Amino acid sequence: LHREVGVIFAFLPTLDRADPSRSGANSPRVNIMSFAEGLTKIVAEKREEQKGREKLAAKWKAHEEKLLDSLVEKFKEKCMKEAEAERCEASVSFATLVREVPEFPTHVVQDSQHLVDNWGDGAASWWYYAHRGVTNEFVSGTPVSFAELLESMMGKFLEQAQELGFQSCKRDPGTWKVVASWKTPGKS
Repeated sequence: LHREVGVIFAFLPTLDRADPSRSGANSPRVNIMSFAEGLTKIVAEKREEQKGREKLAAKWKAHEEKLLDSLVEKFKEKCMKEAEAERCEASVSFATLVREVPEFPTHVVQDSQHLVDNWGDGAASWWYYAHRGVTNEFVSGTPVSFAELLESMMGKFLEQAQELGFQSCKRDPGTWKVVASWKTPGKS
């Protein structure tokens, strides 16, 4: 409501007594911003806000790439251990894997909800604008579900993991488990 009031007042005439170009020695000049000019100003301000939010979203995307690279490296280590144990398949929990990456955001349980509590080198607003868009303003302190954070990264993680040349690499439906398999020695 206060923003609407500010807009309303922006359209009220103002007296400009310091303007030497006014007609008549004692007649004040009235400056009036037209309604349409006010709308143009609002659009320009909103576009500037969105540009700033786009920059924050880009920060998250760069940060997310680093996190994904670390997660893929941890996943490769898990697969190597399985191969060393003479197995040709690895089943790894994505939710467990993220705990092995120190820079990954952490969570707490509040009222039976898993919420992000520490964003590490990132920020909640960065993630918000990258995954929910730049149209609406992020309200500081708004809780983010840890599952939503994981889900926002799972698809990208799977894409990167699939590029490692596995016979199969997919998510077990309805779980955080990622199952990768590779060829058995001696089989074509």
